[in-house]
Amino acid sequence: MNSLNRKKHVPVGRFEQKTSYCPLYLAWHILDEARNYFRTPIPEAFADKLAHRADVVFAHQPSWQRRFKSQHGRTAILMIMRHWLAGVLARERPALFRDLPESFKVGQPLPPHSPSRTKAPHPAPLPRAERENHRPRFVHGCELLPA
Repeated sequence: MNSLNRKKHVPVGRFEQKTSYCPLYLAWHILDEARNYFRTPIPEAFADKLAHRADVVFAHQPSWQRRFKSQHGRTAILMIMRHWLAGVLARERPALFRDLPESFKVGQPLPPHSPSRTKAPHPAPLPRAERENHRPRFVHGCELLPA
């Protein structure tokens, strides 16, 4: 069943009035991008979270309203929503977050292939002497997520 047939219609909010972009439609687009990449269901509620955040953050900010009325407005909105979805996945689905490419976490589109086909094997553990001198590198808080 096509996912568009199940989607609800929402009233026009301030974000849509000011930018002419429907934040829920854009959030569905980002969510479908992630579903296709992972080939796994992701809750529809995540799209609602992204759309609500867009409405709250952007609809009341004159500088953002000007930015999103520009020629690159839709691209900028999609980039920010991808970044936000990465944050939602970090909290709600840490395993999926860990499999996200770093480029998606900063707003770039996902590549067309699934991580299961391209996943590299885990590197061998460091010897004890190197582990003691090894300083961890901070990458988007991944090391703070439960294993």
